[in-house]
Amino acid sequence: MKILRTILPLAALASAALLQADEEAGPVEKLVFETEWKGERIELPPPFAPEMKLEGIEEIRFAPGMFEPESDSFFSYVFVFAVPGDTELSKEVIQKETLAYYRGLAASVLKGRGKEVDTTKFKFTLEKSDKAVAVPASVGDKSSVTEYRGKLDWIEPFATAKPQVLHFEIQAWSDPDTKRGYLFVGTSPKEIGDSAAIWKEMRKIRSEFKVEAGAAK
Repeated sequence: MKILRTILPLAALASAALLQADEEAGPVEKLVFETEWKGERIELPPPFAPEMKLEGIEEIRFAPGMFEPESDSFFSYVFVFAVPGDTELSKEVIQKETLAYYRGLAASVLKGRGKEVDTTKFKFTLEKSDKAVAVPASVGDKSSVTEYRGKLDWIEPFATAKPQVLHFEIQAWSDPDTKRGYLFVGTSPKEIGDSAAIWKEMRKIRSEFKVEAGAAK
């Protein structure tokens, strides 16, 4: 087990169990992100969100300004949930699990900073998109990909401890080869749009994402 390697001292604000990676317990496939963004792998459900029901792994890639409030890429990142193929990934499940994830994350980080937060006030809305855009090129059946857009009202715990609105673009699909389900999530305080540089970059990362067979390294 090892702690998430971030380039910022803010990571020390979380408890030692907050963002852990269990490399030996990962799936046999490798999740490939064509980007220089740094990140890590953690096990699902993560220690900070015990209310989650999804099991599997999460692979994360952080934008360079992830923990810098003055940056155009503040709290912008992509991540993938890889779960067993028989896992239901409906709109209702995604909405519930995402909310549980961020409620747990905020509560755990802020507790480590000696602060309390009422996570019951967090709200996450999710709507199905008319079509999926920038679908990973490696997905064989593009029509099998379902896209959702969401909005989270929460307290950003790492840098500001202030209210924040995060926008989400989520794609869900199943892979018959790996017998797994996947959620590819992009999120940012920036509103979703073709003109936003951070969304262009996250969509590019998503379009180039692929799953490779073989032991994950």
